[in-house]
Amino acid sequence: MEKTIDARGQTSVNQLVLAQNVLKTLSVDDKLNVVVDDITSAQNLEMMADEMNLPSQKIQQGTDYVVSLFVKKSFFVPQQDEIKKAEPLKLKNSFIVLIDSNLMGNGDEKLGAVLMKSFIYTLATLEEMPTKIVLYNSGVKLAAEGSEVLADLKRLQNGGAEIFVSSTSLEYYGLKDKLATGKPAGMADIVQIQLKAEKILRP
Repeated sequence: MEKTIDARGQTSVNQLVLAQNVLKTLSVDDKLNVVVDDITSAQNLEMMADEMNLPSQKIQQGTDYVVSLFVKKSFFVPQQDEIKKAEPLKLKNSFIVLIDSNLMGNGDEKLGAVLMKSFIYTLATLEEMPTKIVLYNSGVKLAAEGSEVLADLKRLQNGGAEIFVSSTSLEYYGLKDKLATGKPAGMADIVQIQLKAEKILRP
């Protein structure tokens, strides 16, 4: 059986959730085609397929992309993720996250943006959540209006993680009035957060 879903115009997280929900209704040797309207969404679906051990294929059709997922016996659908998306995340007193760039790693900027989006998304699906997230330098762009990871950052915040955004960095990038999530923090706050942290995670 072959099934096609139109996920154009939806957030990246919703696209992944929609695909996962449909995959769970399919049988071995079935095929799912997901239509999206940008390359980043297509790449996110390909990364999800890799994590599930699902063969995938991406085809561009005009300005849209069709990502085909081929169901095999060994594929893995993280059903627990669906539970976490439907229910508030439970906060565990564990670690803080420091993000100093809107990109992850050095090299190609488009790849860096995809990796950062995947990193934030993964944080939002973890059972063990960070207690605090600190954004500084160009990392503050992630919390500004228009950011593609805003939904996941807000989900982390709703789950109990506090988000601190460098006020100096916001001013430097002209984003002081465009902060969409989290709260401005001075250097004294950022230093104290790190001093009190038991574990620190960096992308």
